[in-house]
Amino acid sequence: MFEFDSGMMILSGIADMFERLNITWQGILLHLFNLVILTVGLYFLLFKPVKKMIRERQEKVKKIEKENADLNEEVKALKNSSREALAEAKKEAAAMHENAVKVANRKADEIVSDAKARAKEIVARTETEMDEERAKLRSDLEKQIADVSLAVAEKVVGRDITKEDNRRLIEESLKEWSEKENG
Repeated sequence: MFEFDSGMMILSGIADMFERLNITWQGILLHLFNLVILTVGLYFLLFKPVKKMIRERQEKVKKIEKENADLNEEVKALKNSSREALAEAKKEAAAMHENAVKVANRKADEIVSDAKARAKEIVARTETEMDEERAKLRSDLEKQIADVSLAVAEKVVGRDITKEDNRRLIEESLKEWSEKENG
């Protein structure tokens, strides 16, 4: 019973407190009704728009993340294509260099062969000129020998030599001289 009495005392204390504060059960219901209306109003006026705004921001963030991912993929693709283009350019440069070296070697070979041909021409021309000079010198020498022979023969023989004798003596002297030169 003690418990019942203490429970009653608590209730009567609460009832006295409600009476002193002028709180009635109708007032409590009215406050509960106002709380429900306020909660529903805040839900529709604040919570829903804020929730909608948050959802829109999340969608924007997702859209931006997707765009970033797409841009990253595009950048990777561009990097790969630029690497491929750079590799291709290096191959082309190497091929161009190799081709230039081949052309330069071919030109050098042409220049060397042209120089050799010119050298052969110069040697041939020089040999021809030397042969002509030798022939001229031989002719001059033969003429001088003929003149000297004629003078010697005139002194030895003591008479004038005819042209026929002169020609025969020259031919014999030249024949002997040629045999000595070649032999």
